[in-house]
Amino acid sequence: MAIKVLVVDDHPVILQGLRGMLATLEDLEVVGEAGSGPEAIEKTEELKPDVLLMDVRLPELNGLEAMRRLRENDPDIKVVFITVSDSDLYLVEALRWGANGYLTKDSSKDLIGNAIRSAVMGGCLLSESLLNKAFGAVARAAVNLGKPAIEGELPPIVQLTPRELDVLRLVAKGMTNRAICKDLNLAEVTIKKHVQSIMGKMGVKDRTQAALRGVRLGLID
Repeated sequence: MAIKVLVVDDHPVILQGLRGMLATLEDLEVVGEAGSGPEAIEKTEELKPDVLLMDVRLPELNGLEAMRRLRENDPDIKVVFITVSDSDLYLVEALRWGANGYLTKDSSKDLIGNAIRSAVMGGCLLSESLLNKAFGAVARAAVNLGKPAIEGELPPIVQLTPRELDVLRLVAKGMTNRAICKDLNLAEVTIKKHVQSIMGKMGVKDRTQAALRGVRLGLID
């Protein structure tokens, strides 16, 4: 039986290219396409693909959040991300949420095919450059966040306002300040001040470190 694949990307040219590429692999079958996070959820429920080959940055709902919602209904759904973004935050969050692969869009046909096959078998395949980046991100997180709390040791207290927590959760989803201001209906300059305040309170230098620290402290689900 061919592996059923749902391709998710908001660029029609890329959708067409991926479909054409996968059509040359006899053991794979593209059963559908989607151009947004909500459409990916709808098409998954309708078409029951074995694997989603999905972009991280999608309109309405990004790929990470779409995967999280899909797994609320089907914990075994397989997702391979393919993206132009090599952001540490996207990569680390994708792996933390159990992605079955993370590739860049310049990956070869063979690599994409192997990632999909690996996903079906329960594996996780990364592009070589992203594998090195993942190790680097984990190493930096270990340095920036310090040692894990041991018995009898309390984690540092970080007191964020409810609005700062809202902003931090959206930062962890990879949203820009402009996107966050639209989501929260606030001015972009206000969001910028919130982000700066968050980083100051958490003792970090950038948004990625803030998101990672928020995960470790249990501020982000």
